[in-house]
Amino acid sequence: MNSHRPMPWVRAPGSVPTIFALILLLAPSVAGAQTTTTWGYDHDFRLTYEFDDNVNEQLIDPVRAQVARVAYSGDLRWGAGAEQRLSLSYQGGFKRHFGLTGDVDLANQFVNEGTVGYVRRMNESLALGGTLGLKNRSWTDDFFFINEDGFTRFNGSVNALVNLEPVTPDQAARMEIGGRWSTIEFKNLDQTFGNDLWGAYATLAKEFGEDVTATVSYSFDQVRYPGRGVIRSDDADPANAFRGPTRPRQEDHLHELGAELTWLGDVSIQADYNFRYNDSNSFGLSYLSHSFGLQVLRRFPWGLLAQFYGQVELRAFSEPVPNLTGAGSLDTGEAENNVLLLRLVKDVTPTYSVEVRYGRYRNESITLNDFYTKNIYAVGVNYRP
Repeated sequence: MNSHRPMPWVRAPGSVPTIFALILLLAPSVAGAQTTTTWGYDHDFRLTYEFDDNVNEQLIDPVRAQVARVAYSGDLRWGAGAEQRLSLSYQGGFKRHFGLTGDVDLANQFVNEGTVGYVRRMNESLALGGTLGLKNRSWTDDFFFINEDGFTRFNGSVNALVNLEPVTPDQAARMEIGGRWSTIEFKNLDQTFGNDLWGAYATLAKEFGEDVTATVSYSFDQVRYPGRGVIRSDDADPANAFRGPTRPRQEDHLHELGAELTWLGDVSIQADYNFRYNDSNSFGLSYLSHSFGLQVLRRFPWGLLAQFYGQVELRAFSEPVPNLTGAGSLDTGEAENNVLLLRLVKDVTPTYSVEVRYGRYRNESITLNDFYTKNIYAVGVNYRP
């Protein structure tokens, strides 16, 4: 990577990894031609304080929260040309709630999330890998907000990354194909929101010179809700979906087609578009959506990095939407329907940096097609030994 290029893209918290995180494993290198075994280890720490002005998704009298987070990520590479990589990431936080009207002692919350990934480069054209992840959110007592119910989620993935034969030396192309799985169990509302997901995806990325990359992707996910029966078009009360254990279970088939264009330079720009079609066997839950995203990264003098990230989602349901709380999904801290994110990072020393971040979110609540707004303010310290 050229020295003038900025640091890797940093999306809002919760975004999934992409093919670009593993490009270095596939790219030919001088080290790959050596026969001696080499080792390398990179890691960093991050401490963050956040203020969330609407944790319970209310339009009136919202509850606020302070969140202290610690995060660690590490990459261990070994073998001739660093042909194997073991990655570890962890993020833990403590959330203190306050601001509810009345004399109510609000409980607090712990959130822990970790992921382990392994990739092995089989040859100059092929790498195989996989990930395992765990996320847990728990309250300090029996109190909980419906939209922040405690949960435990397990997830995993397997993938293959392939270097395709380039048309010209400066137009390399890479393909990634993989499968993924997750299961989530909620402590109090599992019948309504617990689900199992199985999916597959494919991504094709092509370089146009050193600084421009175009990417297209397709994914398919099957999401099954064991506790939800289907809503029928003739249901006078949509809540019957939760009263009929003999009904077929709700199952959604989510198709997503995406395109992304990245240009790296003094001002780096990444634009993306995603089309989603959710085909549900439950009446009123099928929809089409168009999502547009833009990210701009600029490095200034004095070790200052500025980032802007925005996303807008336009959604249309194919049938009348049922007026039912619980027909939507419960946020696990990763919802990004509509986002505006501003971030500044300042290098203090070669190993330390400080950052400030502001995010504004307009996400869907647990009531389908009903949206709420929140603001998150954050400051942090990063350490890269």
